Amino acid sequence: MRSTRASQAVLALFAAQPDAVLSEADVERSLLAQGIVVNRVTVYRLLNKLHAGGVLQRSVDAGRVARYLRAAADGGTPLPRFECDGCHQQIRLAGHQDQLQTALQALRQELQAAGHAELRLDLAVRGRCAGCADPSAHAA
Repeated sequence: MRSTRASQAVLALFAAQPDAVLSEADVERSLLAQGIVVNRVTVYRLLNKLHAGGVLQRSVDAGRVARYLRAAADGGTPLPRFECDGCHQQIRLAGHQDQLQTALQALRQELQAAGHAELRLDLAVRGRCAGCADPSAHAA
């Protein structure tokens, strides 16, 4: 992968916001806000290369939008995330990381014990975020 202004800006974006879950459009808007004009196809290709290289994790939300987040630093299981059925916002569940990782490891071991192989865990909890569940609280 070539080191370009756009690739450096995308890497810096995810480094500055380690818990961010961003779509291609989110990344494109962020680059534009920094004065970096890059077309949509270039951003898609860049995100896909970073995903293929193990730098980013890719998930597709219920609205069929690909979203990217930083891959686990140790190459382990990524943190689960919450996805709102209303606004499709995704929030990484970062609290109680040790307990979450223990639960995910137990799930992986259970699946391996059943003979399943090449497991990739991508856990998303879906529901309505606080803002969508109670719009009056969101406006406050």
